Amino acid sequence: MIENLFVPVVTPFDGDGRIDVEALVAHCHWTTARGAEGVVLFGTTGEGPSLSVTEKVDTARTLTATMPGIPVIAAVTENSITDTEHCLHRYNNVGLAAVLVLPPFYFREQPTDGLHAFYARTLTCSDHPMLAYHIPGLAPAVPLSVTAELPVWGVKDSGDDLTYTGAVLETGKQVMTGSERLIARGTEIGATGAIAAMGNLLPGQLARVCTAARAGASKDAQHELDAVLTLQAAITDVAPGLEWIAATKQIAAHLHGTGLGTVRLPLLQRRDYLTPRIRKLLDRHAGDPSSHQSPELLP
Repeated sequence: MIENLFVPVVTPFDGDGRIDVEALVAHCHWTTARGAEGVVLFGTTGEGPSLSVTEKVDTARTLTATMPGIPVIAAVTENSITDTEHCLHRYNNVGLAAVLVLPPFYFREQPTDGLHAFYARTLTCSDHPMLAYHIPGLAPAVPLSVTAELPVWGVKDSGDDLTYTGAVLETGKQVMTGSERLIARGTEIGATGAIAAMGNLLPGQLARVCTAARAGASKDAQHELDAVLTLQAAITDVAPGLEWIAATKQIAAHLHGTGLGTVRLPLLQRRDYLTPRIRKLLDRHAGDPSSHQSPELLP
């Protein structure tokens, strides 16, 4: 089932710039042990466009074999339709819960019939349920005709617009909300859950937001969400733009004790993101970092 909180996990790199699969497994275990339903690999937070198809497929295969029973969604973030098809074909041999497909993001031609044709063609390549990745700040918007007319499972909606969420739901397809501030309201109007980057840091709180919102407990959901949004604001103050990916890696490593490395070029880690304000918020909302370490994470 694709519901409740799925964490779009960061991709750890070792000192040589290779994916650190052992650290990735440990981080995924940490998030799911704290309430996440599953994980998403290689999305925006996971630096998917900076990874090769081979890296993605090999890592996804190892992760799913190491974490049986944990639902894993793997993203496809290629600009070439042939690379997209190649990745989807290779994912067919991996035990995934679903795939998340980003539209090609360099060419943004209008009208949108080309994107409809893109999804129609790529759907024939996948044996897994497919989510279209709607993130108009970084890629073309997913046309509603894709959800209305094609057999996609639904959309990961990172458009920060409840109107679009509602429009997708009206086509009869599902939505996983990607904007933290809209998780409670999106779930209340029918979204099945969230794929939210702050789950890398506060998975328990976001899982409870989804559960409370689905149960109609709006005040409880908003109370949990307020803590997440406060920490998110503190992070974006010191890590503007896509720098928040590097910040998330450093802060998550601080929480559970497993080093997650830095980011892959062209992204950079420009500073120490564990400011006094962020440390204070972590103490308040995440507790003592040492208490969060799972046995497999302890030195």
